[in-house]
Amino acid sequence: MTITIPKYFGFKDQGVFDFDKALSIFDWSLANKKVMVDFRECTTANYQALALLVPYVWKLKSNGCQVHFELNETAAEQDGSRIWRMMGAGSLFEVAAQDNHLFPSHKYKPLLPVKSGTDLKRAIGIAEEFLKPFNVEYINTLRYVLSELLYNTTEHGISFFEGWQAGRQVPSIIQFGWYEKRKEIQFVIADVGVGIKRHLQQTYPAFDSHEDAIRYSIRPQVSGTFAVSDAYAAKNNAGIGLFISSNIIRRLKADMHIISGDGLLHISPRDITGKTLNYRWDGTVVVVGVKIESLATFNLHSLMQEFRDQAAREMGKATEKELDDQFYVSVHNYFGPNAEVKDEAIRFRDKRLIPAVEAGKVLKFDFEGVRSAPHSFLSALLATPIKLLGPKAYKRIKIINALPEIRETVDFIFDENIDI
Repeated sequence: MTITIPKYFGFKDQGVFDFDKALSIFDWSLANKKVMVDFRECTTANYQALALLVPYVWKLKSNGCQVHFELNETAAEQDGSRIWRMMGAGSLFEVAAQDNHLFPSHKYKPLLPVKSGTDLKRAIGIAEEFLKPFNVEYINTLRYVLSELLYNTTEHGISFFEGWQAGRQVPSIIQFGWYEKRKEIQFVIADVGVGIKRHLQQTYPAFDSHEDAIRYSIRPQVSGTFAVSDAYAAKNNAGIGLFISSNIIRRLKADMHIISGDGLLHISPRDITGKTLNYRWDGTVVVVGVKIESLATFNLHSLMQEFRDQAAREMGKATEKELDDQFYVSVHNYFGPNAEVKDEAIRFRDKRLIPAVEAGKVLKFDFEGVRSAPHSFLSALLATPIKLLGPKAYKRIKIINALPEIRETVDFIFDENIDI
């Protein structure tokens, strides 16, 4: 199997972003094959686009593939082979297999693995070096954005090798490009984790598309809401980090593209637009471009307070509407830590749940503190409301703070009672 890097490999086509062209080379179905990545036709490449090959190849190795590279022996400045060497990407297997092993990349085009807090600090430190000549508050503002984005990749980007280096964490990557003549910093952060949609659906209702999930992730009180130690745990602490970051990006007159699955969200100074792509990235990619303005002045504290106030207003409106439209059930309060008595579930269903469904309310079941809930109990509680709602049940019935085994049982009950 040969993956041919095209003559031009980048995110833009005639100055317009076209991520489908770059994503089209990634075949996520490959497993247990010999794969050749052929750079010989690539005469022009973008650093950030080419950096995506690193986590993709790690994914192939995890799937049991043997991966080799064919490079040009050339000194052409934009040649894909030269850029690959400039980033030190040829050492990707050593970086993944050894702690503290870094890419031997160029000073102004660094490529970094991200697995831990130490890696996160290193990446932020490099960005600050680029920005030293500029306003301190400007640096702090960008630092906040970068910190939040890196935090998110260490949260929803966690994945582990399977066939190769089994059980070892697959790093995320960040690649910087500092273009001094035009005073612009560009960077890409990429991972091959569960993606934004699957990550959010562990706490929030199912989303119709990856684009919808990305849009939801930049709402206040959504980003930063999961346990750092376990990306697959339920909701932990409310946060507004990505909401603030996306607003800062707009205030900086910067551009940010977020790709997850086949969803794309573009955050620009003018607006926020999204689309469904023809191709996908199995994980999450964030591409940011910021033109640094020497005379720009920012007061990070004022910006943060402004956006927090805005978030509070939005959350207040959303909370009022949600309370009106929602029937909340603390399963522990009604049925105790061991929710097991089927007759209790039936009585509660008939008396409280069915009238709430008929009134058009969203049913929100909070399993905080519930240690066990067998299939018979959960089916008695949920099957009838699910049947009444049909496919709408995926949006009208929310399950939060459930142990994995309870969540799996609930998912099975959904599948049993909805004909799609």
